[in-house]
Amino acid sequence: MLNMLKTSAKLFHNLHTVQTSIYRSWNPIASLTNKVNLNSRRGTHSTIDPKDIFQADPNIAKTFWDPEGVFKALHAFNYFRLPYIRDRLVKTAPGDKYSTCLKGKKILDVGCGGGLLSEGLAKYGADVTGVDASKPLLDLAQDHSSKNIRLADNKPTYILSTIEEHCTKYPDTYDAIIASEVIEHVTEKELFVESCVRATKPGGKLIFTTPNRTRFAQLFIIRTFEDILRCYPKGAHHFEMFMRPNELQLMLEMNDCYVELIKGYFYYPWSNSWAWTDTKMFSFAIEAIKSPK
Repeated sequence: MLNMLKTSAKLFHNLHTVQTSIYRSWNPIASLTNKVNLNSRRGTHSTIDPKDIFQADPNIAKTFWDPEGVFKALHAFNYFRLPYIRDRLVKTAPGDKYSTCLKGKKILDVGCGGGLLSEGLAKYGADVTGVDASKPLLDLAQDHSSKNIRLADNKPTYILSTIEEHCTKYPDTYDAIIASEVIEHVTEKELFVESCVRATKPGGKLIFTTPNRTRFAQLFIIRTFEDILRCYPKGAHHFEMFMRPNELQLMLEMNDCYVELIKGYFYYPWSNSWAWTDTKMFSFAIEAIKSPK
């Protein structure tokens, strides 16, 4: 099985020159219509999927902070994404103290879960707020940060809320919005993106990371990493909830954002590590700047 995975990964690296012709068409007019109606939908629609495992299973929090458990891939991903997010938010010269490099930055961690990313950003000195609609996970995040002596002087603030509720109370508030491995778990994706943008300061940055909606990603993330290797909790991902880069890019652009970067990354289970790739067929990160007004 391991040899098959390694062979598939090598093929994956060679596929970046192949142009796919199976992207679903996207209707800008329909998107614009949806954008116009977002304010009316905000009070009647929710981005939360009640069937999502993180909402439906209260016991999921028990193993969240175990780096060798079913969240081991997420823990490894945190080591991968933290330096990337840090470097995209601030330029730090060699020798500078990373512990204070994000000091003064107000960051919203959307769908913060058990606080894995929020704690990492707080260690860099950022003023971090984490929002999540799962009370068991949020309780876990608060409990874990309260016991983390490295966060004694700069603990994240956790709020039980959805992003569509939060942005109405805190519009144009944050220097950066991070939605990492979240949008593939929510319904009403256009409302989710618009709400993230609304909470961002003019000129602020938004960073999303998410699986791509390709059969390649389905094969690895769901069939292999969940069902066989158990690197993720079984049932954590649903293929129809995945997005493609052009879809997310258009949603951001329809909300007056400029997309400045899209890049792909891949998970290597035999070394429990992540790396950037030339292709976006597995997962991708997308960065955007909210228009300064």
